[in-house]
Amino acid sequence: MRGVRYLGAALALWLAACAPVPSALAQQETAMFTADDLDKLDFLLGRWIGTGPDGKPFYEAYRRTDAATLVSERYSDATYSKIVDGSTVAYADGRITSTWGEFTWTADRIEDGLASFAPANAPSAFTWRRVDARTVEVTQNWTDENGVAQSYALQLTRAE
Repeated sequence: MRGVRYLGAALALWLAACAPVPSALAQQETAMFTADDLDKLDFLLGRWIGTGPDGKPFYEAYRRTDAATLVSERYSDATYSKIVDGSTVAYADGRITSTWGEFTWTADRIEDGLASFAPANAPSAFTWRRVDARTVEVTQNWTDENGVAQSYALQLTRAE
């Protein structure tokens, strides 16, 4: 009887070890957020000024168009009158995605004051992190052509 129990336990372990493991993509596509999680990005709402890698200022504004959509708009100057670029963050089916042109990212971590996005069809990952009521840090992470991890961070300051 003991041998049968041992054999049964060994068979169960063997079956568990041979069971297929979901791919990273399948795990990423698993619903992990609720519509309320998009509200945690509301710290981005409003107008912001940043300085790009080239040392030049840029001007952005974030607004909600509906309960499931956050729109980012880049402006040509500090008047915030001419939109020159933009992106969208949207909630649908348990996922939060960011889209800019042909590129798409999927949120992998959303907390109050922090949103992290992994590339779904994009060359890099990025994170927004609220530093305080007037400052947001944006960090971009990627791997260069030599396989070396790279990172660049900039700060957005709330416009008056």
